[in-house]
Amino acid sequence: MTAPTVAPDTAQRRPIRRRPSRVDPGVRAARRRFLRVLTIVGLWFWAFWVLLVVGVLLVVEQWGGEAVGFTYDVSGSPARWIPFVVGIVVTAGALPVHVGAGGTRRAWVDGATRAAVVVGLAFGVLTVVLVLVEQQIYAEGDRPWQVDTGTVALDTAGGIAVAVAAESLVMVTYLLVAVAIASGFRRFGPWRGTLLVAPLLLPCALVDIATRTGIAGIPWRGGYDDVALGALFGVGGALVVAALAYAVAHLVLRSAPLRP
Repeated sequence: MTAPTVAPDTAQRRPIRRRPSRVDPGVRAARRRFLRVLTIVGLWFWAFWVLLVVGVLLVVEQWGGEAVGFTYDVSGSPARWIPFVVGIVVTAGALPVHVGAGGTRRAWVDGATRAAVVVGLAFGVLTVVLVLVEQQIYAEGDRPWQVDTGTVALDTAGGIAVAVAAESLVMVTYLLVAVAIASGFRRFGPWRGTLLVAPLLLPCALVDIATRTGIAGIPWRGGYDDVALGALFGVGGALVVAALAYAVAHLVLRSAPLRP
């Protein structure tokens, strides 16, 4: 009598096939690098502004004054300078490491853009929340509320969505401009790089004007009268400017040397 044979368990031996990622590893690496720094700096920034919003109100009233405005808006919507500074510092310090590890310059710009979209959405939401919370604080204390900020009014869900989208595109634009500026110094040197800063800042001014926020948007402060107009000219215009900043960053970075 022969012993029964057991068929091999082919299911256990069959290798598991994983779908290959369509995202360039260099893009993922650049995105993680930017996202990590933006998140850390952003947490400190927003913690500071929450304390400042409450602190200004208490200090002004303690000295017998009357606060009637929005602290964040008076400062020119400063959250946009976080991706700007991070873009310059990270590009200046980490671009050679990125390329030395096998990443491309295009992957660097693409990774920076993806990180800016994520952080920009978060910053947009936090900006809207900050406006609504401060407004509620003033209302509960029976204090006057006077604010002309944002792309559109925040009294509808559509207005909130437009404001968040516009703020996100502002962050993307400022980060890409910063990448272009840091790359310009690498490509053209300190003197010509300094002369190049002003024209490279043009997309920042244009996105401020399109969204009617920030320093360049001060003459148009008050936002659009209609949500549809805000979506068309605010978000649509900011999207066009962000695409321009993306193209400029690619153009300047593609021939920038890795050594200063």
